[in-house]
Amino acid sequence: MDRHLVPVRPSLFAERSCPRCGAGAPEALGVVVPGVHVLGDYRCRSCGYAFLHDLPVGFAVDHDVAIGREDGALHDAKGAEGWVWGPLLEGFRNPSDREVRVERRVLRPAKRVVILNTLDFLYGHVLLKLWNAQHYLDAHKDLGLVLILPKSFAWMVPEGTAEVWEVDLRLGEAHGWYRSIDRFVQERLAEYDEVYFGKGYAHPDKSTVDIRRFCGVEPFDLERFDTAPRHITFVLRDDRLWYRSPVSRAAHRALRAAGLQRLAGPLFVADQERLARATLRRIRRRYPDVQATFVGLGDAGAEREGVKDLRTRRMSVEVERTWCRTYAASQFVIGVHGSNMLLPTALAGGCIEVLPYDRYRNIVQDVAVRQRDVMQLFLYRFVDEYASPAAVARHAISMFADHRVFHRNNRINIY
Repeated sequence: MDRHLVPVRPSLFAERSCPRCGAGAPEALGVVVPGVHVLGDYRCRSCGYAFLHDLPVGFAVDHDVAIGREDGALHDAKGAEGWVWGPLLEGFRNPSDREVRVERRVLRPAKRVVILNTLDFLYGHVLLKLWNAQHYLDAHKDLGLVLILPKSFAWMVPEGTAEVWEVDLRLGEAHGWYRSIDRFVQERLAEYDEVYFGKGYAHPDKSTVDIRRFCGVEPFDLERFDTAPRHITFVLRDDRLWYRSPVSRAAHRALRAAGLQRLAGPLFVADQERLARATLRRIRRRYPDVQATFVGLGDAGAEREGVKDLRTRRMSVEVERTWCRTYAASQFVIGVHGSNMLLPTALAGGCIEVLPYDRYRNIVQDVAVRQRDVMQLFLYRFVDEYASPAAVARHAISMFADHRVFHRNNRINIY
């Protein structure tokens, strides 16, 4: 059995112990899929305790918990992240009867399947889980791949997928316990002879991901780093900003706490843009031909200083693809740490990332590194959260100026 597969049908994964008495080999009754989590339904053969226990899928590979069926008690939460088990427990205790629309698209009929559940409340989590699809398509050609994913991600379904179950939920609503989603899954499971769930790791090896299979865009050709037109994409967010100083950040937070976000927000968003434009001006002192594009969820400004502004608040598949083509035309992208950097770094040659202090533990989680040698150190740069335009520009200039020699020394002149 492939360790990346979790059996469900005809026999359910039963490598669990009773959370009450500790006895092993419980009676496996079935599986429950109310949304983000995939849980096994068990009853202890020794003491009779009925419980649900996370199957090792998604974040539950490392942070699995159990919940008593009758008493609602939480078990095995020691060491688990509260943001994982908190919404799960709340959902179990207050299940939703909302009828969530799930559209099933059968692309290639199959009786033996592996189901990959990508549902999550954060954009980056969904994307990372979805990238696991490549493994199951390539390593298990004998199994049909079934994707459970938010409707907004349907444009990234890779070729070869057997079925898609598009869930019509906003990401922020995904943590709920939806009886209608579980009912839909139960009805489908009965149609297959053999079913597995893919573990869907939250942090797959991104260097192995062929991004073309997901977005249909060819990534930046690193062999043309020195000969392609110089292009930088700035990934700018309104909800996580590049601040010029600790005072600036503290002031913004104080104004938000005082309920003045509507007045203060635009001021700090505008200051972030000033930092980006100042960075670009410094880069252009050395390389006047550098082209630049702004992308991100926000309001596009008037095009000036030779910057193409593609920011928008109305996302669509065409906007997504346009942004992807922009990343793929860039030697590197510049932006603040976050899931907004995953697709840009999967398609661009490299990045300069502004890393907030409170995100140090998450460093590189949002960067789709494409290299597995020392080129990583050259092409993926991290700067202080209050880095000045001059500091960021120095990195950018170095990446343009020094790439040829670094590439020669570490990719050509080696055994």
